[in-house]
Amino acid sequence: MIKNSHIPALAVLLFITFTACKKGGTDPVTPTPPVVVKPGDTTVAPPVVIGRVLNLGNGSGDLTIDGKTLSIQPNDLIKIKGGVYTSISIRNINASSTVNVQNDGLVEIAGSNDHILLNNISNLTISGTGTPGISRGFVSRDNAQHRSIIITGAAQNLTIQNFAFRNIGDYVIYFNNAQGVYDGTKASFSDQIHFLNIDCDNTGTFLQMQGGVDNGVITGLVRNLEIAYLNFQNSDCGAAVIVDNADGYNIHHNTVNNINSNNNNHNGIFTVKGTGAFHHNLIHNHQGNALRAWVRSLGSTPKQVLIYNNTVVNSRKYSAFETQSFQNEIISGVTTYANCKVYSNICGDLNLSKDWVGVVVDVYNLFGGTCDVYNNTGFNFPAPSLTSNIVNQQSVTVPTATNNVYYPNAASAGIANTANLTIQP
Repeated sequence: MIKNSHIPALAVLLFITFTACKKGGTDPVTPTPPVVVKPGDTTVAPPVVIGRVLNLGNGSGDLTIDGKTLSIQPNDLIKIKGGVYTSISIRNINASSTVNVQNDGLVEIAGSNDHILLNNISNLTISGTGTPGISRGFVSRDNAQHRSIIITGAAQNLTIQNFAFRNIGDYVIYFNNAQGVYDGTKASFSDQIHFLNIDCDNTGTFLQMQGGVDNGVITGLVRNLEIAYLNFQNSDCGAAVIVDNADGYNIHHNTVNNINSNNNNHNGIFTVKGTGAFHHNLIHNHQGNALRAWVRSLGSTPKQVLIYNNTVVNSRKYSAFETQSFQNEIISGVTTYANCKVYSNICGDLNLSKDWVGVVVDVYNLFGGTCDVYNNTGFNFPAPSLTSNIVNQQSVTVPTATNNVYYPNAASAGIANTANLTIQP
């Protein structure tokens, strides 16, 4: 049985992360941006090198930071003066090492047409950690119609962190790279994209990354995508994250609460196509699969999708996870199947509407891939599969289920209060 000590208090959440030019100057102080250390990480990060310090903005209006105009150099630190801006545009920054953009005071982007535009960027970190005592130094709020951040074209080594978004009616971050056709060159895909320590309250979908595989043509490819320490709540958006073409995603330590109270679509809160890992997330008080893993491997060597150490409780509808592939997206010499492992998850109070199957994982056709399901704990699935409380075989792929346990309710599983569940260690 699971004791309460099996699910200790949530590991420390970290916090997260924009910019043109009204005034410029050189700050006599050259601070070092804080190093984000994740729980369990014992490595020591190298010191951050700071070059010039540029002070930009006057606290209002439209800011444009153009790397060409400003002759941005490697290791430059750009500090945006606090205030309420209409828009911030950052473009043409492609230094050989990281350029940092930080807040100097609270920087808000507010209004019915507010937005942040990013175009032609690489080696860029935008971080709301510039002022001590302000954990979310960039805030985008009160925009009922438009997207908060629009990223155009391929990006390399981009980090957006310590941001807060409130009352956003459209996508929070819209990554528009569907027009980019992958040909193996660096310019044809995005790489090392990190979204860290971000809060969303009453917003639309947090992240939309367009792309796909169509007739052997790969578009919108992102490699090494990380989404971590996202706190997403109070939304009827259907999906918090939609990524159409990922090779090596790492989605972890995110919390989703109170989502899709009035949305009855077949939702996947995280809907991701490709391969990678989904782990140490807490999804509760929701409708929809926590993850719809639509799997395929880039290239001819099968890769893996790992779904582990997640906690998924109190859903109005559907199983905790879904694995599925699509035959038209598996193309010889371009893509191939992927193998799935679903393990060490805690799933309970699933499909409380009792009008559909609700178990740990729905397994659809993986077109050659396997699905191993083991060491999971489930409780209170009021409308379970007739054959299993753990797996629901939806097509020809036969999942392998071993060493899973199921209890009729949370108390018998050793969980005194499901409202107190936190991210697993």
